[in-house]
Amino acid sequence: MKKYRVGIIGCGEICGNYLSHAQQVYSDYYDIVAISDLDVERAKKRADKYGIAKYGTPDIVYNADDIDIIINLTVPKVHEQVTLKALECGKHVYSEKPLALTREGILKIKDTAEKLGLRVGCAPDSFMSAPAQSAKKALEEDWIGNPIGFNAICPLRGNEFHRADADFFYKKGAGPMFDMAPYYLNIFISLFGAVDSVMAMGKISFEERTIKAAPRRGEKISVEVPTFVCSTLRFENGVMGTFTNSFDIWSSQTPFIEIYGEKGTMILPDPNRYQGEVLIRRYKDTEWHTIPQFVEYEKYGRGIGIVDMIRAIESDTEHKANIDMAYHTTDVILSMEEAIDTHSEIKVNSTTPKPDGLWTNPETILWK
Repeated sequence: MKKYRVGIIGCGEICGNYLSHAQQVYSDYYDIVAISDLDVERAKKRADKYGIAKYGTPDIVYNADDIDIIINLTVPKVHEQVTLKALECGKHVYSEKPLALTREGILKIKDTAEKLGLRVGCAPDSFMSAPAQSAKKALEEDWIGNPIGFNAICPLRGNEFHRADADFFYKKGAGPMFDMAPYYLNIFISLFGAVDSVMAMGKISFEERTIKAAPRRGEKISVEVPTFVCSTLRFENGVMGTFTNSFDIWSSQTPFIEIYGEKGTMILPDPNRYQGEVLIRRYKDTEWHTIPQFVEYEKYGRGIGIVDMIRAIESDTEHKANIDMAYHTTDVILSMEEAIDTHSEIKVNSTTPKPDGLWTNPETILWK
């Protein structure tokens, strides 16, 4: 298998995670050879820290003849634009979520990729983490019986307390739904399959937020999107449950994800992380038990979706964090927004296959 050459567009907060994992975990599969940003000084700081020789504006990545894949880490409102241009430059693309802000935008990306014979992958890939895959394996092997329902919560208090660039988190295309719901929805899809319908209520708890981080401490942010959302989801397989997603919660002791099965209950850790215990308590158990995990996946972090896409390109198979999953996730989020506006149950018109477990692959990335 050839080693792929990768370029990054967007050197913001999340860029460091992709760079460190590329060098420390996934170096057998790809090298990041160029990084770029509209702010060239920011790109230079990343390049200096991670020893990358080539940096500059996005054109150095778009126009490079030797780059196979572009990682799109720009702000959400330009994800569609950047991904389309990267495809038109002949590159495969792996984008941070959301792939686009509209259904039409994702379909345009899909149509372009298919016409050009290129791959598009989309974060989040945390459904491929050790705890998420171990929970999937236990669920599919009947450890708690057929799943009946679930309860999930994403309890955050907002990024303005630690990020000076927190503005975009409160604009269209972000908020707790577009920013955080994909982590939960991708794991739900991996465990249960596609969503059938949704209901939701939401509100803007604070019309204005104050940045607490230097150098913009004290500046005000106007809020455009609901920051406290309560939703109910029904899946095609009959599983249904509740999901509270908020930027207004200081803390919580409620499990991030709790799944209720015929024979027991399963608890999953934070879907935005790639580590944590998976707990099970079954009939007649007097305490919770920690289930064994796939230790060969324990170092996986942001970027495992890129490796999976590379292996799928080489084997001419479908990668897991694909356009259909990205479209369905976005469709569910937009359907939740419609449910909030209309005070009604919304049928989700799209669907997507439940991805196979990583253990069905002939090898794992770190199994050497």
